[in-house]
Amino acid sequence: MAGVSRATVGRVIHGRGVVSKETSDKIKLILDKIEYQPNLVARSLRKGELFKIAVLVPDGSEDMYWKRAIDGVEKTIDELSSLGINVSIYLFNSFKEVSFTYNAKQILKEGCDGVLVAPVFYNEAIEFFKECKAKGIPYATFNTDIKEINTLCHVGQDLFNSGEIAASLLKRLLTQQNEYLIVHIDEDISNARHMQEKEKGIIHYLTSNNIERDKIKVLKVANRKSIEKQLLALLDKFPKIKGVIVTTSKVHYVADVIEAYKLDLVLLGYDLVRDNLDHLKKGNIEFLIFQNPGLQTSSAINLLVDHLAFNKDVPKQKLLPIEIIVKENYSYFLE
Repeated sequence: MAGVSRATVGRVIHGRGVVSKETSDKIKLILDKIEYQPNLVARSLRKGELFKIAVLVPDGSEDMYWKRAIDGVEKTIDELSSLGINVSIYLFNSFKEVSFTYNAKQILKEGCDGVLVAPVFYNEAIEFFKECKAKGIPYATFNTDIKEINTLCHVGQDLFNSGEIAASLLKRLLTQQNEYLIVHIDEDISNARHMQEKEKGIIHYLTSNNIERDKIKVLKVANRKSIEKQLLALLDKFPKIKGVIVTTSKVHYVADVIEAYKLDLVLLGYDLVRDNLDHLKKGNIEFLIFQNPGLQTSSAINLLVDHLAFNKDVPKQKLLPIEIIVKENYSYFLE
């Protein structure tokens, strides 16, 4: 179809040798037209294990959000196993930077052809990516986009826009006299880019819509056990606070306090985990923003496979829709 030899087509498919740009473009156009895909099974039988992909993700035993992310990885493992692609999961403690670093070093020690990372610890992730780059290992991210690094691709939501949408939802239900509270739980925000971006989006939207900056409070809770004490003290000091946004899936800890003390607050948080769903149905949580961690991980792994196995150009960024959940529609999002 291209009017060239099979060897020339092979060089384009495998990215080897020298082929003119005109010829290469012509061959790639035909390959796209016929939806050509290499026979990965045949390659696997000849060469043994084709590719190894490492996934560095927080342990899901303490946070259902990360459990859903791991579920997405495991589903993808089942889909790729017959193709000779090995996907290994490395779990780290989402509260301990040293755990991230230890598992990152294990990945480098054991070797891989590509890596997917949830870079919840900004500084440690940057160091890991530098080492990956030095070793020629392509790396992708999900959940948190770190724009300063040259990732192969990122899958997730626009976190700044997510914060804007969260603020917009609350503002619709509050008056101009009401004040707002942003709550960060269990993480060092100075090292957590995902929280920073959401906070920036929330503040940007509110201040752009005639809410004075001093009407927006920020509460950083280092230990979830102290939420009740810290929240009640802040509400006592600032009684005009009526809207609360929790920047992660841990919103149910604030909902527990609202329920126990019958507080008149409009609460918004993230993700359809069991405890959040219970409070959504009771009316203690007004809105949840669904981040779909399972789809994030499965999409990111498939992009890595496209790059490694098919030599495809993959998008630098794949943004998922920001989905709003209320008690009237939550059932559509349940797996």
